[in-house]
Amino acid sequence: MGKSGNFDAAFSHLNEMCDRKVDPDFSTYSSILDGACKLGNVEVVERVTSVMVEKKLLPNCPLSEYDSIVEKLCDLGKTHAAEMFFKKACDEKIGLQDGTYGLMLKALTNEARTKEAISVYRLISERGIVVDGSSYHAFADVLCKEERSEEGFELLMDVISRGCSPSASELSCFISFLCRRGRWREAEYLLNVVLDKGLLPDLISCSPLVGRYCSGRQIDSAIALHNKMEKLNGSLDVTTYNVLLSGLFAARRIEEAMRVFDYMRRHNLMSSASFTIMIRGLCGVKELRKAMKIHDEMLKMRLKPDAATYKRLISGFQITLSNLETRNEGDEAK
Repeated sequence: MGKSGNFDAAFSHLNEMCDRKVDPDFSTYSSILDGACKLGNVEVVERVTSVMVEKKLLPNCPLSEYDSIVEKLCDLGKTHAAEMFFKKACDEKIGLQDGTYGLMLKALTNEARTKEAISVYRLISERGIVVDGSSYHAFADVLCKEERSEEGFELLMDVISRGCSPSASELSCFISFLCRRGRWREAEYLLNVVLDKGLLPDLISCSPLVGRYCSGRQIDSAIALHNKMEKLNGSLDVTTYNVLLSGLFAARRIEEAMRVFDYMRRHNLMSSASFTIMIRGLCGVKELRKAMKIHDEMLKMRLKPDAATYKRLISGFQITLSNLETRNEGDEAK
Protein backbone atom coordinates (compact mmCIF):
# COMPACT_ATOMS: atom_id res chain seq x y z
CA MET A 1 0.00 0.00 0.00
CA GLY A 2 2.87 2.34 0.82
CA LYS A 3 4.52 1.60 -2.51
CA SER A 4 1.35 2.46 -4.40
CA GLY A 5 1.03 5.78 -2.61
CA ASN A 6 -2.18 4.88 -0.76
CA PHE A 7 -0.77 5.95 2.59
CA ASP A 8 -4.17 6.42 4.26
CA ALA A 9 -4.89 2.74 3.70
CA ALA A 10 -1.40 1.87 4.92
CA PHE A 11 -1.83 3.75 8.18
CA SER A 12 -5.32 2.29 8.58
CA HIS A 13 -3.80 -1.19 8.27
CA LEU A 14 -1.19 -0.30 10.89
CA ASN A 15 -3.92 0.82 13.28
CA GLU A 16 -5.81 -2.42 12.75
CA MET A 17 -2.66 -4.38 13.59
CA CYS A 18 -2.18 -2.37 16.78
CA ASP A 19 -5.84 -2.92 17.75
CA ARG A 20 -5.22 -6.67 17.42
CA LYS A 21 -2.19 -6.27 19.69
CA VAL A 22 0.14 -7.06 16.80
CA ASP A 23 3.10 -4.73 16.70
CA PRO A 24 4.22 -3.88 13.16
CA ASP A 25 7.94 -4.60 12.79
CA PHE A 26 10.79 -2.67 11.19
CA SER A 27 10.10 -4.24 7.81
CA THR A 28 6.45 -3.14 7.81
CA TYR A 29 7.18 0.47 8.66
CA SER A 30 10.15 0.61 6.26
CA SER A 31 7.88 -0.45 3.38
CA ILE A 32 5.68 2.61 3.97
CA LEU A 33 8.74 4.81 4.50
CA ASP A 34 10.29 3.55 1.27
CA GLY A 35 7.15 4.32 -0.70
CA ALA A 36 6.97 7.81 0.77
CA CYS A 37 10.63 8.46 -0.07
CA LYS A 38 10.11 7.21 -3.60
CA LEU A 39 7.14 9.55 -4.12
CA GLY A 40 8.78 12.45 -2.28
CA ASN A 41 5.98 12.67 0.27
CA VAL A 42 7.78 14.58 3.03
CA GLU A 43 4.78 14.60 5.36
CA VAL A 44 4.49 10.81 5.37
CA VAL A 45 8.27 10.41 5.68
CA GLU A 46 8.29 12.55 8.81
CA ARG A 47 5.23 10.81 10.24
CA VAL A 48 6.59 7.27 9.72
CA THR A 49 10.05 8.21 10.96
CA SER A 50 8.53 9.73 14.10
CA VAL A 51 6.50 6.59 14.80
CA MET A 52 9.55 4.36 14.23
CA VAL A 53 11.56 6.46 16.70
CA GLU A 54 8.71 6.30 19.19
CA LYS A 55 8.61 2.52 18.89
CA LYS A 56 12.42 2.37 19.14
CA LEU A 57 12.72 0.92 15.65
CA LEU A 58 14.94 3.88 14.83
CA PRO A 59 17.29 5.73 17.19
CA ASN A 60 16.26 9.22 18.29
CA CYS A 61 19.66 10.55 17.28
CA PRO A 62 20.99 8.30 14.51
CA LEU A 63 24.43 9.93 14.18
CA SER A 64 26.33 6.79 15.17
CA GLU A 65 23.86 4.32 13.70
CA TYR A 66 23.49 5.42 10.10
CA ASP A 67 25.56 2.42 8.98
CA SER A 68 23.26 -0.13 10.61
CA ILE A 69 20.11 1.67 9.43
CA VAL A 70 21.30 1.78 5.81
CA GLU A 71 22.38 -1.86 6.05
CA LYS A 72 18.97 -2.98 7.33
CA LEU A 73 17.11 -1.08 4.65
CA CYS A 74 19.40 -2.32 1.88
CA ASP A 75 18.96 -5.90 3.05
CA LEU A 76 15.19 -5.42 2.80
CA GLY A 77 15.50 -3.88 -0.66
CA LYS A 78 14.13 -0.52 0.55
CA THR A 79 16.57 1.48 -1.54
CA HIS A 80 14.67 4.79 -1.48
CA ALA A 81 14.57 4.84 2.30
CA ALA A 82 18.18 3.66 2.52
CA GLU A 83 19.20 6.40 0.11
CA MET A 84 17.48 9.02 2.28
CA PHE A 85 19.53 8.06 5.36
CA PHE A 86 22.68 7.64 3.27
CA LYS A 87 22.31 11.16 1.87
CA LYS A 88 21.59 12.58 5.33
CA ALA A 89 24.81 11.06 6.62
CA CYS A 90 26.77 12.46 3.68
CA ASP A 91 25.17 15.92 4.00
CA GLU A 92 25.92 15.96 7.71
CA LYS A 93 29.49 14.83 6.96
CA ILE A 94 29.14 11.75 9.14
CA GLY A 95 31.82 9.21 8.34
CA LEU A 96 30.17 6.06 7.08
CA GLN A 97 31.99 2.76 6.92
CA ASP A 98 33.38 1.72 3.52
CA GLY A 99 31.07 -1.29 3.60
CA THR A 100 28.02 0.96 3.78
CA TYR A 101 28.99 2.59 0.49
CA GLY A 102 29.30 -0.88 -1.01
CA LEU A 103 25.89 -1.94 0.30
CA MET A 104 24.29 1.21 -1.09
CA LEU A 105 25.97 0.74 -4.48
CA LYS A 106 24.92 -2.89 -4.71
CA ALA A 107 21.35 -2.26 -3.54
CA LEU A 108 20.80 0.52 -6.08
CA THR A 109 22.36 -1.63 -8.77
CA ASN A 110 20.12 -4.59 -7.97
CA GLU A 111 17.09 -2.31 -8.31
CA ALA A 112 18.44 -1.06 -11.68
CA ARG A 113 18.53 2.49 -10.30
CA THR A 114 21.53 3.18 -12.49
CA LYS A 115 21.61 6.96 -12.22
CA GLU A 116 21.66 6.84 -8.42
CA ALA A 117 24.19 3.99 -8.43
CA ILE A 118 26.51 6.11 -10.60
CA SER A 119 26.28 8.96 -8.09
CA VAL A 120 27.28 6.62 -5.26
CA TYR A 121 30.13 5.18 -7.34
CA ARG A 122 31.45 8.67 -8.01
CA LEU A 123 31.45 9.33 -4.26
CA ILE A 124 33.36 6.10 -3.75
CA SER A 125 35.95 7.15 -6.34
CA GLU A 126 36.27 10.72 -5.08
CA ARG A 127 36.74 9.66 -1.47
CA GLY A 128 39.14 6.81 -2.19
CA ILE A 129 36.79 4.28 -0.64
CA VAL A 130 37.31 0.57 -1.29
CA VAL A 131 34.22 -1.65 -1.37
CA ASP A 132 33.87 -5.41 -1.80
CA GLY A 133 34.20 -7.06 -5.19
CA SER A 134 30.57 -8.16 -5.37
CA SER A 135 29.44 -4.51 -5.32
CA TYR A 136 31.81 -3.62 -8.16
CA HIS A 137 30.74 -6.68 -10.17
CA ALA A 138 27.05 -5.87 -9.78
CA PHE A 139 27.67 -2.25 -10.79
CA ALA A 140 29.71 -3.29 -13.83
CA ASP A 141 26.95 -5.66 -14.93
CA VAL A 142 24.31 -2.94 -14.79
CA LEU A 143 26.56 -0.58 -16.75
CA CYS A 144 26.73 -3.19 -19.50
CA LYS A 145 22.97 -3.68 -19.49
CA GLU A 146 21.53 -0.26 -18.81
CA GLU A 147 24.13 2.49 -19.23
CA ARG A 148 25.80 2.21 -22.61
CA SER A 149 26.58 5.87 -23.08
CA GLU A 150 30.10 7.30 -23.29
CA GLU A 151 29.88 8.03 -19.57
CA GLY A 152 28.90 4.42 -18.94
CA PHE A 153 31.87 3.21 -20.98
CA GLU A 154 34.29 5.37 -19.01
CA LEU A 155 32.83 4.17 -15.71
CA LEU A 156 33.08 0.56 -16.84
CA MET A 157 36.75 1.05 -17.70
CA ASP A 158 37.28 2.54 -14.25
CA VAL A 159 35.62 -0.45 -12.56
CA ILE A 160 37.72 -2.87 -14.61
CA SER A 161 40.87 -0.95 -13.66
CA ARG A 162 40.04 -1.76 -10.05
CA GLY A 163 40.36 -5.44 -10.88
CA CYS A 164 36.64 -6.19 -11.17
CA SER A 165 34.81 -7.11 -14.33
CA PRO A 166 31.25 -7.94 -15.30
CA SER A 167 30.45 -11.42 -16.54
CA ALA A 168 31.86 -12.43 -19.92
CA SER A 169 28.33 -12.61 -21.36
CA GLU A 170 27.50 -9.05 -20.26
CA LEU A 171 30.80 -7.77 -21.65
CA SER A 172 30.11 -9.54 -24.93
CA CYS A 173 26.71 -7.87 -25.21
CA PHE A 174 28.28 -4.47 -24.54
CA ILE A 175 31.03 -5.02 -27.14
CA SER A 176 28.43 -6.14 -29.70
CA PHE A 177 26.36 -3.03 -28.93
CA LEU A 178 29.40 -0.78 -29.48
CA CYS A 179 30.09 -2.48 -32.83
CA ARG A 180 26.47 -2.07 -33.97
CA ARG A 181 26.64 1.62 -33.12
CA GLY A 182 29.92 2.06 -34.99
CA ARG A 183 31.80 2.89 -31.80
CA TRP A 184 34.75 0.85 -33.04
CA ARG A 185 37.51 2.38 -30.94
CA GLU A 186 35.62 1.74 -27.72
CA ALA A 187 34.73 -1.80 -28.83
CA GLU A 188 38.34 -2.53 -29.74
CA TYR A 189 39.68 -1.10 -26.49
CA LEU A 190 37.17 -2.95 -24.33
CA LEU A 191 37.75 -6.25 -26.13
CA ASN A 192 41.53 -5.97 -25.72
CA VAL A 193 41.15 -5.14 -22.02
CA VAL A 194 38.88 -8.15 -21.60
CA LEU A 195 41.25 -10.53 -23.42
CA ASP A 196 44.31 -9.18 -21.60
CA LYS A 197 42.58 -10.02 -18.32
CA GLY A 198 42.14 -13.60 -19.46
CA LEU A 199 38.38 -13.34 -19.99
CA LEU A 200 36.90 -14.93 -23.08
CA PRO A 201 33.93 -13.07 -24.58
CA ASP A 202 31.36 -14.68 -26.84
CA LEU A 203 32.63 -15.12 -30.39
CA ILE A 204 29.73 -13.04 -31.73
CA SER A 205 31.25 -9.93 -30.14
CA CYS A 206 34.66 -10.47 -31.80
CA SER A 207 33.48 -11.22 -35.34
CA PRO A 208 32.48 -7.66 -36.36
CA LEU A 209 35.92 -6.34 -35.40
CA VAL A 210 37.76 -9.02 -37.37
CA GLY A 211 35.55 -8.28 -40.36
CA ARG A 212 36.27 -4.57 -40.05
CA TYR A 213 40.01 -5.16 -39.78
CA CYS A 214 40.04 -7.34 -42.89
CA SER A 215 37.89 -4.98 -44.98
CA GLY A 216 40.16 -2.11 -43.93
CA ARG A 217 43.30 -4.11 -44.72
CA GLN A 218 44.33 -4.05 -41.06
CA ILE A 219 45.52 -7.63 -41.17
CA ASP A 220 48.03 -7.15 -38.36
CA SER A 221 45.19 -6.14 -36.04
CA ALA A 222 43.06 -9.09 -37.14
CA ILE A 223 45.90 -11.56 -36.51
CA ALA A 224 46.74 -9.94 -33.16
CA LEU A 225 43.12 -10.38 -32.05
CA HIS A 226 43.08 -13.99 -33.19
CA ASN A 227 46.37 -14.68 -31.38
CA LYS A 228 44.95 -13.35 -28.11
CA MET A 229 41.90 -15.55 -28.49
CA GLU A 230 44.07 -18.53 -29.37
CA LYS A 231 46.03 -18.14 -26.12
CA LEU A 232 42.72 -18.46 -24.26
CA ASN A 233 41.69 -21.40 -26.47
CA GLY A 234 38.88 -19.29 -27.87
CA SER A 235 37.67 -19.19 -31.44
CA LEU A 236 35.69 -17.22 -33.99
CA ASP A 237 32.79 -18.52 -36.04
CA VAL A 238 33.48 -20.24 -39.39
CA THR A 239 32.22 -17.32 -41.47
CA THR A 240 34.57 -14.89 -39.74
CA TYR A 241 37.48 -17.29 -40.10
CA ASN A 242 36.78 -17.47 -43.82
CA VAL A 243 36.92 -13.66 -44.01
CA LEU A 244 40.24 -13.76 -42.16
CA LEU A 245 41.67 -16.43 -44.48
CA SER A 246 40.66 -14.38 -47.54
CA GLY A 247 42.29 -11.30 -46.02
CA LEU A 248 45.51 -13.18 -45.28
CA PHE A 249 45.78 -14.52 -48.83
CA ALA A 250 45.02 -11.07 -50.26
CA ALA A 251 47.93 -9.75 -48.19
CA ARG A 252 50.15 -12.69 -49.25
CA ARG A 253 50.43 -13.85 -45.64
CA ILE A 254 50.53 -17.52 -46.60
CA GLU A 255 52.20 -18.99 -43.53
CA GLU A 256 49.74 -17.21 -41.24
CA ALA A 257 46.83 -18.42 -43.35
CA MET A 258 48.12 -22.00 -42.98
CA ARG A 259 48.48 -21.54 -39.23
CA VAL A 260 44.95 -20.13 -38.86
CA PHE A 261 43.57 -22.95 -41.00
CA ASP A 262 45.37 -25.49 -38.80
CA TYR A 263 43.76 -23.87 -35.73
CA MET A 264 40.37 -24.11 -37.43
CA ARG A 265 41.06 -27.78 -38.12
CA ARG A 266 41.89 -28.48 -34.47
CA HIS A 267 38.63 -26.84 -33.40
CA ASN A 268 36.57 -28.50 -36.14
CA LEU A 269 35.57 -25.13 -37.58
CA MET A 270 36.00 -25.78 -41.29
CA SER A 271 33.40 -25.49 -44.00
CA SER A 272 33.34 -26.14 -47.71
CA ALA A 273 34.03 -22.43 -48.23
CA SER A 274 37.10 -22.64 -45.94
CA PHE A 275 38.65 -25.34 -48.13
CA THR A 276 37.77 -23.44 -51.29
CA ILE A 277 39.50 -20.30 -50.02
CA MET A 278 42.60 -22.27 -49.01
CA ILE A 279 42.86 -24.15 -52.31
CA ARG A 280 42.40 -21.02 -54.43
CA GLY A 281 44.80 -19.05 -52.28
CA LEU A 282 47.52 -21.70 -52.45
CA CYS A 283 47.06 -22.11 -56.20
CA GLY A 284 47.43 -18.35 -56.50
CA VAL A 285 50.92 -18.52 -55.00
CA LYS A 286 51.83 -21.70 -56.92
CA GLU A 287 51.73 -23.95 -53.84
CA LEU A 288 50.11 -26.82 -55.73
CA ARG A 289 51.25 -29.65 -53.47
CA LYS A 290 49.78 -27.97 -50.41
CA ALA A 291 46.64 -27.13 -52.38
CA MET A 292 46.24 -30.73 -53.52
CA LYS A 293 46.75 -32.05 -49.99
CA ILE A 294 44.00 -29.74 -48.70
CA HIS A 295 41.81 -30.74 -51.67
CA ASP A 296 42.14 -34.40 -50.69
CA GLU A 297 41.33 -33.55 -47.07
CA MET A 298 38.22 -31.69 -48.25
CA LEU A 299 36.97 -34.74 -50.15
CA LYS A 300 37.76 -37.04 -47.24
CA MET A 301 35.68 -34.82 -44.94
CA ARG A 302 32.87 -34.75 -47.51
CA LEU A 303 32.97 -30.98 -47.74
CA LYS A 304 33.10 -30.83 -51.52
CA PRO A 305 31.49 -27.59 -52.78
CA ASP A 306 28.65 -27.41 -55.29
CA ALA A 307 29.34 -28.57 -58.83
CA ALA A 308 29.91 -25.10 -60.33
CA THR A 309 32.33 -24.05 -57.57
CA TYR A 310 34.19 -27.35 -57.74
CA LYS A 311 34.53 -27.07 -61.52
CA ARG A 312 36.09 -23.60 -61.14
CA LEU A 313 38.39 -24.96 -58.45
CA ILE A 314 39.69 -27.77 -60.68
CA SER A 315 40.01 -25.33 -63.57
CA GLY A 316 42.19 -23.15 -61.35
CA PHE A 317 44.39 -26.13 -60.59
CA GLN A 318 44.78 -26.90 -64.28
CA ILE A 319 45.57 -23.31 -65.23
CA THR A 320 48.17 -22.98 -62.48
CA LEU A 321 49.75 -26.32 -63.42
CA SER A 322 49.78 -25.38 -67.11
CA ASN A 323 51.46 -22.04 -66.31
CA LEU A 324 54.09 -23.77 -64.22
CA GLU A 325 54.82 -26.29 -66.96
CA THR A 326 55.12 -23.53 -69.55
CA ARG A 327 57.51 -21.61 -67.32
CA ASN A 328 59.59 -24.72 -66.67
CA GLU A 329 59.81 -25.43 -70.40
CA GLY A 330 60.97 -21.86 -70.95
CA ASP A 331 63.64 -22.24 -68.29
CA GLU A 332 64.87 -25.49 -69.88
CA ALA A 333 65.06 -23.82 -73.32
CA LYS A 334 67.38 -21.18 -71.87
